[in-house]
Amino acid sequence: MIAAILLTATLSMPADASTLVLRSGHRIAVDGPIRVDNGRVVFRGVDGTLYSIAAEDVVDVKRQPAASPQPAVPQAEAPRPVDTEPRLKLRVSEAERERLLRELERNHSGQPAPESIILSQPVEPVSPAEAHQMVQEEWAWRLKARSFEEGVRQAHENLHLLERRIAELRSHIAGLFSLGYVPAQFTYDTAVLQTTLEQIPYAELEVTRAERAYSDFKEDARRMGVLPGWLR
Repeated sequence: MIAAILLTATLSMPADASTLVLRSGHRIAVDGPIRVDNGRVVFRGVDGTLYSIAAEDVVDVKRQPAASPQPAVPQAEAPRPVDTEPRLKLRVSEAERERLLRELERNHSGQPAPESIILSQPVEPVSPAEAHQMVQEEWAWRLKARSFEEGVRQAHENLHLLERRIAELRSHIAGLFSLGYVPAQFTYDTAVLQTTLEQIPYAELEVTRAERAYSDFKEDARRMGVLPGWLR
């Protein structure tokens, strides 16, 4: 993916603070090093939580090196700036990188990138304890998201059951009319129809509440920096 070009160009570079830019537009503040393991980016958020996200979901990494105070130097004796930051040799040019960025802005779904466009930089492996903690946190969020999804699904199903019951009762009553029955002869069916109709507003309200709760949950997760893939 295009993210592999941008991500691998910055992951191995030391930084005091970084911000991951995701394809969805979210920005995640990172505390400490960023690692790649089996195509997934592993890092810790500013709250200390361990996260994992697919590398193709990352558009760029914004590095924010901490500023250190420098002694004042007379203007006449000011030395020329020396670039001591290690340079990584990309297998794509800067022009190609800018072109890929522009394409990604026009197409948020991204484009597959050749596997050859990678860096041969060593990657620090993830310890078993960190991997276990990462999996536990990911599945905890996934289960919460599925619980809200199920609530929305059940609310819609209850509403559809009521609507189908109303359609069946109306069809039954219409059939009795066509056979020559008078309303006094099927008062029970009419009463059941009326009771079912009165339940529709409450069922619609349950749908609205379930959808609102699910939306609030996803918004809270976004504010906490939870990875979008963990809510699917």
